Amino acid sequence: MPIIGNVGRKGLKYRILDVLIHLVLFLGAITMVYPFLLMLSSSVKSGVDSHRMELIPAYLYNDKALYQKYIESRYNEESSRLMDNYPGNWISFREVELPDSYHPRIVEYWEAFIRQNSAKYGVYHYYLAEHYGRGVYPLAQRIYRKQLRKETGGDLVEFNRRYNTGARFWEEIMVEEKEILRRNYVSSGEGYLGRFREFKEDSPFWMRYYINPEGTFVNAELIPPFAGKLEALNAAMGTDYNSWNEIRLPQEYPGAQHPLAEYWLHYAREVLNIYHLELMPGAIESFKAQLMDKYGNINMLNTAWQSEFDSFADLIIPEEIGGAVIEDLSLFLQSVAAPNQLKIVNIAEDFRDWCSEKYLDIHELNQDWGTSYKDYSQICFPASELDYHYFLERKGAIKWEFIKRNYAMALDQMLADARSLRNTGIYLLLSIFFALTVNPLAAYALSRFKPNFTYQIIMLFMLTMAFPGMVMGIPNFLMLKRLNLLNTFWALVLPAAADGYFIFLLKGFFDSLPRELYESARLDGAGEFRLFWQFTLYLSKPILAVIALGAFNAAYRNFLFAFLVCQDQSMWTLMVHIYELMQRSSAPVGYAALVIAAIPTLLVFIFFQNIIIKGIVVPMEK
Repeated sequence: MPIIGNVGRKGLKYRILDVLIHLVLFLGAITMVYPFLLMLSSSVKSGVDSHRMELIPAYLYNDKALYQKYIESRYNEESSRLMDNYPGNWISFREVELPDSYHPRIVEYWEAFIRQNSAKYGVYHYYLAEHYGRGVYPLAQRIYRKQLRKETGGDLVEFNRRYNTGARFWEEIMVEEKEILRRNYVSSGEGYLGRFREFKEDSPFWMRYYINPEGTFVNAELIPPFAGKLEALNAAMGTDYNSWNEIRLPQEYPGAQHPLAEYWLHYAREVLNIYHLELMPGAIESFKAQLMDKYGNINMLNTAWQSEFDSFADLIIPEEIGGAVIEDLSLFLQSVAAPNQLKIVNIAEDFRDWCSEKYLDIHELNQDWGTSYKDYSQICFPASELDYHYFLERKGAIKWEFIKRNYAMALDQMLADARSLRNTGIYLLLSIFFALTVNPLAAYALSRFKPNFTYQIIMLFMLTMAFPGMVMGIPNFLMLKRLNLLNTFWALVLPAAADGYFIFLLKGFFDSLPRELYESARLDGAGEFRLFWQFTLYLSKPILAVIALGAFNAAYRNFLFAFLVCQDQSMWTLMVHIYELMQRSSAPVGYAALVIAAIPTLLVFIFFQNIIIKGIVVPMEK
C-alpha cells in the first residue's frame, strides 16, 4: 500500500515534495557522474591543456586549442625548440597563437629547396616531430617501434642481438635527440642509432621540423645578455630591429666593426655543431699544420681518426666525423682558426639565396607568394608557414591522434605486461571461490547449530567492520611474512577469505529459511553436507550472487594491500601495475589507464543490476 494515496498525490505540497526529491536525486547523481566525466575528459589531454577543468576538451571544437596541442607534440614538448623557431615570440606552448597570415607557396618552395639540397641539409638540420614526450607515446615513436617489431618478428631478444642493445621492454626503445645544433651533439650511422637515422631520413616532410639557426643564435647569444629586451640590444648596438625575428645570422665573419661580430665569433667557435660549420680554403692548411704538431706522423693520426691517409698532404675532413676528429676540429676552431676562416652553414640564408635565383626580382616573388617583402633579406625562416600548413593538411588526423594516443599507451602497457592481467584474473577467481566457501560454511554453522557464543561471535564480526582495512594491513603483513607467504596468491586471498560482513549477511539469510524443510530432509535421511549443499546454497542463490559480486569488487580494486604483500613485479595485479605506470607517465595517460580499468566494473554493473539491487534490498529486509 502506498504511503500517499492517489488523491494526496494531486496536492500542491506533494508535487513540490516530489520535485524536491527528484532534484536532490539529480544533484546527487551529478556529484557521482561529474568526477568520472572530468577524468574521462582529462584522459585525452596533454600538458598544454591539462590545467583546464572542462568536460569537453576545447581542442575538439577550437582550432587555437588544437593548434597549441599540435605544436606541443610537434616540438616534442621541448619549449626551447619552440623558442628556436619563434625567437622572442613564445616561451610556452600555452602562449602559441594561430598565424596571422598563411602563404602556402612558401611551403611549396621550401620543400623543393630541401629536395634539391637533401644531401647538404640532412639529419643534423632537423628533428623528428612527435617522436618523444613526457610520459606518452607520440605518433612517430609508435610508428618506429612498429617497424622494429615487424623487422624482428616481435622478438625483443632478436632486436637486442641485432643492434647490440640490452632493452628489457619495447618501451625502452627510443631516441631523444636534443640540441642538434650544439657542439656536443653527434649522430651515428651504425647500430641502433644508425637504424633510427634511417627512419629519420625516410620520414615525410610533415614528420620533420627544421631548426632555424638564426633563432638558435638569437636565443643562445643575444637574448640572455640583454635579458630578453630588444630595446636594450638596439641601444647597445645602435640598431633598429623591430623584432627578434629580424636579426640575421651572417654566414661569414661580418668584421670586427659589425655589432654582431663578438656574438657571431663566440657562436661559431664555442657553440655551433661541427656539421653546421665549414672551413674556408685557407683554413685547411692551418688545420693540417695543427695536426702535424699534435700527432707527429700520419700513422698516429690514422690510428686516432681510424683513417687510411698516406700523408698529411692527402688529408681531407671525412663526411662522417666523430670522436678524435670532432675533438681536433673543436680545438682548431677555438684556438687556431682565424675568424675569416670560418663559415656558418645557415639554412635560412641559403633559402633566401635560392629564392633570389628563382625570381627576377622581389616584386615577382611577392606577386607569386602573396607577400609584401621589400627585399630578399626580409624572408624569414618559414617555421610558421610549415607548422600551420601541416596542421591544416592533417587536421582531422591530428585531432583523432590526441583522442586515442593516451589510451594507446595505456593499453600497450597493460597488454605488454600480461602477467598483471593473469595475476588479476587468478586473484579474482580465488577471491570469489573463498568468499563462496568459507563465509557460507561459517554462517551455516552459526545459523544451523546456534552455539551458545553466537552473539559474541557476531559482535566480533561487527567489530572488524569498525576498523578500516589499512589498520589490519600491518598485522596481516607481519603474519604473512612469518609464514613466508609474501609474493604469493595466498598472501592476497587468505586475509580476506573470511569477511565479517559477509558472514553476518549470510547468517541472517540462512535464519530466514524454513526449519520444516531441514526437518523433512533429515527424516528422509539427508546428511549435513547434503543439507548445506543441496538445500541451503540452492535456496541462497540471490545472496550468494551478492557475496560473489562484493568479492569481485573488493579484489579488483584492491591496490594498497596487494602492493604491500606482493612487491615482486611478477606478482603485480592490474591496479598495482597502473599505479606503477602513473609514476612514469603523464597524468592524462594515468587517467586513460583508470578509465580502461573501470570498464570491467561498469560491465558488471550493467549486466548484474538486479543482483546489485538485491544486495541493497536483502540486508534491509533482514
